[in-house]
Amino acid sequence: MIHIFNPEHDIALGAHVEQFTAPHAARQLRHDLGFLPMIWAEEGDKVIVEDIEAAKEAFRHLGLKARGSWRSWRDIADVLDVRQPEEIDPWGWDQALFHRMVKAGVSPALLPMPNRLEAIRQMSHRQWAAEHVLPAMRLLPNTVGKATAVSTVSGLMSLLHDYNRVVVKAPWSSSGRGIRYLDGRDLTSYTIPMRNWARNVIERQGSIMLEPYYNKVSDFAMEFLSNGRGTVRYCGLSVFDTRSGAYSGSVLDTEEDKVARLGVWISADQLAMIQEQLTRVLGRELANSYRGPLGVDMMVVSVDNKLMVHPCVELNLRRTMGHVALALTERINVIPKLMSIVYTDKYRLKVGAPL
Repeated sequence: MIHIFNPEHDIALGAHVEQFTAPHAARQLRHDLGFLPMIWAEEGDKVIVEDIEAAKEAFRHLGLKARGSWRSWRDIADVLDVRQPEEIDPWGWDQALFHRMVKAGVSPALLPMPNRLEAIRQMSHRQWAAEHVLPAMRLLPNTVGKATAVSTVSGLMSLLHDYNRVVVKAPWSSSGRGIRYLDGRDLTSYTIPMRNWARNVIERQGSIMLEPYYNKVSDFAMEFLSNGRGTVRYCGLSVFDTRSGAYSGSVLDTEEDKVARLGVWISADQLAMIQEQLTRVLGRELANSYRGPLGVDMMVVSVDNKLMVHPCVELNLRRTMGHVALALTERINVIPKLMSIVYTDKYRLKVGAPL
């Protein structure tokens, strides 16, 4: 298997162009953390990185044995030989990655067909999850959640009157970006810069998503793997923190202890119910359209002093940091710990002391 870390995936979906240049921060993240797939690589696998020596050094600090081999982007056409095709496992599939690989000399015959790439993009749109996943999850007791797609700025304005506080999101955006907060009771929060941002999102991406603002108590997620034939397998819980909407760290622990951590706010029975329902719904809705890892972000929220669960804040049809945490948990000796991404002179993956 060939592994590739392309963290700019979400931004590339929104841009939807062949000649895509990722923002500087995303390019640096790709360079500095390109070693991540070696955590879950198996014997005989190959991990494609931009700087082999830098990747080896960063991976060495984790204290793990590399089970696969390191390969450079410069040699990717030789690694991906059409005569001996291997499965390609990127962070996420998008048009930009497809064309980068073709430009590097990879045969299109080894890559997903354009219709499959387009299907992944459409299912990654926040509206798709709001229409195909969230309604079935809301059938479960003690759940909340609603999301509406709006295609005009005037439509957004009219809906603001129906809410107190709202979250406005770009349909395709990376963690912590493409999100704004508005107060429907105080339209001075709807400033000219905010109006221009909303208009630009609608022009570029066709619509914008509006959701009620919830008083969040805790973030968590469930991670899955789809076989592309209508079967979705549950992989585990992701208990993580965010700062200003962006991912900051994940708990490395046993599944039993992660359930216990969340037990302060949500029962093990309700978690099991959500997991079972999601497995069914995702298997049915993804069918043969998506094959690979995915994750569903959720929240425990307080509504009128009652704790409830938003069971589908976001659907990520790609690998997630939750999957990284699950893979790393299997390979380290001492848990619990905290896995985090920190930035000083570069991005680093840190595994901290027990919590």
